[in-house]
Amino acid sequence: LTARHSERVMGHARANRDRRSNHRVDVDGRAELFQRGDHVGHYRLENISAGGAMVSGERDLRPGHLVHLLLDLETGDETMSLTGAVRRVRGNGNGNGVGVAINFPALSADQEDAIHDAVLRALVQREARLARLPLLVFEPRRRVREEIESEIRSFGLPVLCVDSLEDAVRELEAEDTEYAGLVIHSVTHDARAMDVVEFFTRSDDLKTVILPDPNGALTDRARRLAELPQVDVPRIWSRAELRRALTH
Repeated sequence: LTARHSERVMGHARANRDRRSNHRVDVDGRAELFQRGDHVGHYRLENISAGGAMVSGERDLRPGHLVHLLLDLETGDETMSLTGAVRRVRGNGNGNGVGVAINFPALSADQEDAIHDAVLRALVQREARLARLPLLVFEPRRRVREEIESEIRSFGLPVLCVDSLEDAVRELEAEDTEYAGLVIHSVTHDARAMDVVEFFTRSDDLKTVILPDPNGALTDRARRLAELPQVDVPRIWSRAELRRALTH
């Protein structure tokens, strides 16, 4: 990334720091949990904010109980030592693992700052990583597909195009490939294709851009999908609107 782009990303993240730091952000890391000085077990950190964290592991915990956490984040921050209260538990722990939501009711100012900084770094790293990932265009019509591809490449963004549902599924399911987002247009009129698009958009929290018809119209299915926060629909099909949707 260029210095100018890095400054833009960092500035954008800082501008949203207060709002986002209280919104749980996915952060890779490890957590060691203790109760009354006894080691409970090893857990995987799923997300964190100044208000709490979600961890997953094998051993069940009771809601309401206090726990002590030692958190090591993949962002490279120092180990954080925090005390929280178990809010809720998902799963039963019978070999399938459990998810434990933990609140942080009484953090010190230094602890809040440490979490804020970790969240900020995670957001910056994510935006930098996404800037290098390709977009996937799923468009059966050749002329339209080539037009979308040309526009995206003109923005300096990497892109891969597919024209069939089978190819789209293969790319989205590939474990060794990750996409910054999905761009669709004509497939909004194909119920079977929209089943697949909606599945990946919801299950993978995949950023999806739906290009409307020339008159701005959307199918009912596309309109419902557009209600999801990770879905963006340009007001009109124009170069400026496409760029806004792809870089928003």
